[in-house]
Amino acid sequence: MFDFLRLKKTTPEEKFWKWFELNKTELEKFTNSDHSNTLIYNRLTKAMKKYNSILFPELTMSDDDQYVMIITPDGHPDGIESTRKLFDSKPELENWVIKRFRQPTDTIHLNFNGVEYTSSDVEILPQVNNQNDKINIKVFIRNMNKDEKNYQTLAFLYLDHILGEYNTMTKIGFIDFHHLDEGKSVEGGISVLELRKLIETEIYKVST
Repeated sequence: MFDFLRLKKTTPEEKFWKWFELNKTELEKFTNSDHSNTLIYNRLTKAMKKYNSILFPELTMSDDDQYVMIITPDGHPDGIESTRKLFDSKPELENWVIKRFRQPTDTIHLNFNGVEYTSSDVEILPQVNNQNDKINIKVFIRNMNKDEKNYQTLAFLYLDHILGEYNTMTKIGFIDFHHLDEGKSVEGGISVLELRKLIETEIYKVST
């Protein structure tokens, strides 16, 4: 009888986006800053991880000076559905572009924990598995034996950003890392960008 008096229950997605809207101005200031004060970004990360512990926010600016937030499960397939759900519930935000997953790009230069190399230092031997529509890859990283863990993490970031994170999580099967000596190359090896094109032609069956 008194159902109309009941307050609508706030969903976890609505709670996150309400927090985001309340802190939008501070997030814009941070994105435009030198990032020396990370307090508001840390609070954003905490709010997103409160929604789902796997998810992670990345903030940047677009070429047309809009603020960009990427919702990423940081390479964990278990976070795909939560990423989609949070993205699909986003409100209209003036001067903001919200993206789900790290998007594919042709060229990018990355570093991680003091390790820095270009995507051309990564060479790949692919093997298409038509049974599960995935590509198994051997990843050769130049000078990897200097710092295996961080070199491999940076290679994963190159895969996410050049292939697109969703492709890395769903279209790449087994990954096997190998060291590559300076000045050497892999016979039959392809670049990360060429791997993306292979995914398009062999998995998605996109004609070129």
